[in-house]
Amino acid sequence: MSRTDAIQQYRAALKAGQKYYNTLTAQRKSPYPTVLDDLMSETQISGQQLIGTVDIPLSLVTGTLTAGRKFAFAGNYMPILPENSEFAAKWISLCESQLDEGGIHDAIKCMEFMGRFYVIEGHKRVSVLKSLGAMSIMAEVTRMVPVWTDAPEIRAYYEFMRFHKLTGMYQVQFSVPGKYERLLKKFGKTWDDPWTHDECSVLASLCLKFSRNVDQRMLQRLPDMTYSDVMLECLEVYTQDDLLKAENAQLQKMIAAIIPDMALNPEETEDAHISTTPEVVDKSIVRQLLDDLSRPDALKIAFVYTTQPDSSNWAAAHDEGRKRLEEAFENQIFVKTYVTTRETADEVLEKAVEEGAQVIFVTAPLLMGPARRIAALHPALKVLVCALSVPYTGVRTYYARIYEAKFVLGAIAGALCQGEPIGCVAKYPILGVPAAINAFALGARLTCPDARILLEWSCMPGDPYQALLDAGAKIVSGQPGTADALRDGSGLYMYQDGNWTSLVREVWNWGRMYQKIVRSILDGGWNQSEVAPSVNYWWGMQGGAINVKLSDQLQSGTVQLANILRNGLVGGTIRPFLCPMRDQQGKERLDGERWLTPIEIMHMNWLSEYVTGSLPGPDEVLEMSRETTKLLALPAGEGKNV
Repeated sequence: MSRTDAIQQYRAALKAGQKYYNTLTAQRKSPYPTVLDDLMSETQISGQQLIGTVDIPLSLVTGTLTAGRKFAFAGNYMPILPENSEFAAKWISLCESQLDEGGIHDAIKCMEFMGRFYVIEGHKRVSVLKSLGAMSIMAEVTRMVPVWTDAPEIRAYYEFMRFHKLTGMYQVQFSVPGKYERLLKKFGKTWDDPWTHDECSVLASLCLKFSRNVDQRMLQRLPDMTYSDVMLECLEVYTQDDLLKAENAQLQKMIAAIIPDMALNPEETEDAHISTTPEVVDKSIVRQLLDDLSRPDALKIAFVYTTQPDSSNWAAAHDEGRKRLEEAFENQIFVKTYVTTRETADEVLEKAVEEGAQVIFVTAPLLMGPARRIAALHPALKVLVCALSVPYTGVRTYYARIYEAKFVLGAIAGALCQGEPIGCVAKYPILGVPAAINAFALGARLTCPDARILLEWSCMPGDPYQALLDAGAKIVSGQPGTADALRDGSGLYMYQDGNWTSLVREVWNWGRMYQKIVRSILDGGWNQSEVAPSVNYWWGMQGGAINVKLSDQLQSGTVQLANILRNGLVGGTIRPFLCPMRDQQGKERLDGERWLTPIEIMHMNWLSEYVTGSLPGPDEVLEMSRETTKLLALPAGEGKNV
């Protein structure tokens, strides 16, 4: 680089620095680099760690150690001193001589605090390289470690330190705790697994692509998010290969397609968009005529299964619902079914679209990723996934409030238990399951004030039903592995004369759900609800999505009790969780005055004091169950229940 070129480079950098300075001054904010001494005066430090000489991202060099050096730079590290100053002459000489020799190789010295770097020596080197668009610089780094607190930013930083120890990477910076573990899972890793050089290179390549393609306009729509957050959300939808192979323009479109999902704050917005009863579309005569004129000859619907219906009770129940849907709408809809594995799901879903599908019902929660991808690629497509999880703008979810049926089952179990323990076998420790267990316990205590629930898991090693029998429980909520039980499905069973007898069967009315969802689509209800960024259909007995079928062996009094409870749930006069309840540690969880919101019930991650058992972690269950358990994992709790 010639002297003239170096002078022009300084002038361009000076212009950028002055613009930044003036903008921040107008906003009554400090226009200078952040001073670490000022930050640390407000934060307790537990110690220092010598990281050594490493390559650090220039985008994370945001400050200086002391105030003495900050006045030569704007906060973006561009110079603000005039061209005729001594500082400018040194800056220009550095730019000219160092780059003529093949680049700036001398490492700067800096402190790292909370994932950002504060320069001790080498301010002008940082400024020159930033002005030239360099991505990184070599630095001798010393880390200042803050004292541990439960503040989210401190928790996230401590997770970062663990992640940095595994990978040596500074490029990944998440805004909230929990995301590093999600990233590990995307690479098939745990906190105990080492990273290879190739794996780190793949992640570094992804970071580089996202740092270049996630611009400030995107981040303005995503408050408090970094490009690393955006990258992680994209990894939830797209494959690593898709993201690595995408050209910049294509990657930006892929990111833009899921920005509405990323902009959602589930803790603040999800309650408002959980549909707990079927939609009623209020249509004027004019609107109805217009809809009739624009309606296609037949709505094309695809049903996607992960197993053949004749080999799975779950798929068979959904396929029966599909048949009821076709019977109800006859010539108004055209339905086609598809069976796929998770590995071929993208191809199968794309095939369904190519064959004209306008609505896709994905009946397995494990296909959420492929469902989100097909929805992002085809915005006009209506995609629904059978899952109880956080909804997305492109994908709606649907499920039944099983806890209502479990409440009725618990009341019947309590009425019949004669003071003996009552068993409960749960399938997975996932969203909605603790609520179902606790509702079962509440129902049992309703008819037997001293009832005790013994909890076992079918996703754990051993025979849960034999374990319950050995513990004295002869009435069990679950599905014992007998031919009759498999035929009858999940429900309430009694062990007598060496066999399990079905007392009550849980009935999932998928056909009713499918009919009402499709009716809403045909009547324009889907489009009228577009003001909601996301929708989760979570219907109970009132919506006809869930019911119980009573055995003829039950006495008339027990049948009357069950019908009273069922009618109360349908009419809304009975609410299982509107009562005082403590968890297994004795902490009050329900005060009996406030009805829990749907999201609080979905995300319940604790067990009632009336339950003996625990919620296993995702890594404790059988290997075949881990994928489902991790996909629909419970929110982090305050510790394992015992």
